Amino acid sequence: MRNYNSKLYTLLALIIVSASAYAQQVPLYGQYYFNKFMYNPAMSGHSGNTEATLFGRNQYTGLDGFQTAGATVSGQVNDGKVGLGLYVVSDATLLQTQNSVYGNYAYNIALSDENQLSLGFGLGVLSNRFNTENIISNDPNDPALRLMNARPGAVLDASIGANLKLGDFQFGVSVPQFLGSSQEFSDLQQTSLMYDLQNHLVVMTSYDIWANKDLKIQPMLLFKNTKNAPGQFDVNVIADWVNKGWLGAAYRDGYGVTAMAGVRIAEKLKLGYSYDWSMGDYSQALGGTHEILLGLNLNQDQDKKATQEEMDHLKNQMAAKHNEDVKDQEKKIKSLEDKLADVQTQKRQVDTVYVVQKVETPTKTVTPTKTDGSKSGSGGEQAGSGNFIVVAGSFVEEVNATRYFNVLVNKGFSPYMYYDKSGTYYVHVGKFYFKEEAREFAKNNTKNGVKLWVKTLQ
Repeated sequence: MRNYNSKLYTLLALIIVSASAYAQQVPLYGQYYFNKFMYNPAMSGHSGNTEATLFGRNQYTGLDGFQTAGATVSGQVNDGKVGLGLYVVSDATLLQTQNSVYGNYAYNIALSDENQLSLGFGLGVLSNRFNTENIISNDPNDPALRLMNARPGAVLDASIGANLKLGDFQFGVSVPQFLGSSQEFSDLQQTSLMYDLQNHLVVMTSYDIWANKDLKIQPMLLFKNTKNAPGQFDVNVIADWVNKGWLGAAYRDGYGVTAMAGVRIAEKLKLGYSYDWSMGDYSQALGGTHEILLGLNLNQDQDKKATQEEMDHLKNQMAAKHNEDVKDQEKKIKSLEDKLADVQTQKRQVDTVYVVQKVETPTKTVTPTKTDGSKSGSGGEQAGSGNFIVVAGSFVEEVNATRYFNVLVNKGFSPYMYYDKSGTYYVHVGKFYFKEEAREFAKNNTKNGVKLWVKTLQ
C-alpha cells in the first residue's frame, strides 16, 4: 500500500479489524430459536415442517445504520432423511454492510427411534462494502475514502456442521465461513487492502422439558468464537405452547438481555417480537434493539399412500411374523378374556367406566370392559395391524392409563391399549403399516385438546 495518508490508512485498517474481531463478522439475531440452521447447516429442516420466515432487526435505536433483514425457507425431503435450507441476509452497521445468500443441505442418520445424527453443509456467496456516507472527512478526495468506496464483488463461502439428537437433548457444532475467503478493496492507483473472512466456531446445545403435552420449555446455550476475538455466549430459555405461542428470555455476554414473545395463528402463521436491552457504559446512548419475525407453515395435505406392491410386501411380512406367534397369542388372549369375564361391575353416575387389564407382552390383545360386564366395541389392542401406533398418552401406572383411556372415550375417540416390555402403557387410537400414513392420521384427528404422536413398535 502506498503511503498517501498513513493516519487514514491506519484508521481504515482499525475499522476493518474491529469489524472482523469484535463483531465476529457473523450477524446477530435474537429469535434464532426458529432459524437455527442459519448458525448450523446440520439443523436444516429440523422442525419437520416446510416453513418460510421473514425477519427484521433494528439494533441500537440510538444510532442510525444498524439494521438486519432476511428471509429463510427450510424443510425436509426423502421421508425426513434430508433437510434443506435457504436464507438471504442483509446486515448493516454504521460503517459496513454485508449481503449474503446461502443454501444448506443436511443428511439425517437415524441411530434409533429417538436418536439422530445430522451432518450439514452450506454454500453461499457474500459481499461486503463500506458505508462511506457515514464518514466525515475534510478531504472528499482522500485516497483512503476512494479505497473504501471500491466494490470488490462477491466471494464464495461455505459452512459445515453436525448435530447430535439424543431424545430431548441436542448438541451441535458448526464452522461458518469455513473457506476463509478474502475480498480485495483496490483503487485506480493500484492500492489495495484485503478483507479476510475468519473461520468461526459455533456450539449450540439445548434440552426439551415437556411440562405437559402442550407446553415445551427449552433451555438453550449458544457459544460463538473466532480468531483474535473474544468468545461470546448466549443463554436462552423458551416456553413454547403448541399451536398457541411462546415466551422467552435471553442473556448475551457483553451485550445485554432479551425478552421475546410470539403467537401462532391457525397453525399456519406465526408472529414474533423481541426487544434487547443493551448493557454497559454507553447503553443509554446506544438504545435498545427491536426484532420482528413473521413465519408461514407451507405444508400442504398430500396423499402419501404407498404403492400396492409395497403394501402387499409389508402385509406378507406382517402375516408371516403373526403366524409364528399365533398359537401363543391365542393362549394369552383366552387367559385375558377369562380374567375380564370375572371383573365385577359397578355403577357410575355420569359416564361408563372402562377397565383395562394389564398386558404382559406387546402381542396380547386388550378388550376393555364396561361396568355392566359387556365388551367395549371401540377398545382393545389391534393385532397384526402395523408397526406404527398413533399415541395419545403414555403411562407407567396401569390405573392412570385406564383413566386416560376413559377420558378419550368420553371425548369421542375409539382408543386401544398397548403395553411395552419396558413397562410403559400406551393409550393409542390405531396402528398403521406406514409412518407417513400414521403421521397424517395424527395430524387430521387432533381434537378436544388431545395431541397425537407416532411411535414405532420394535
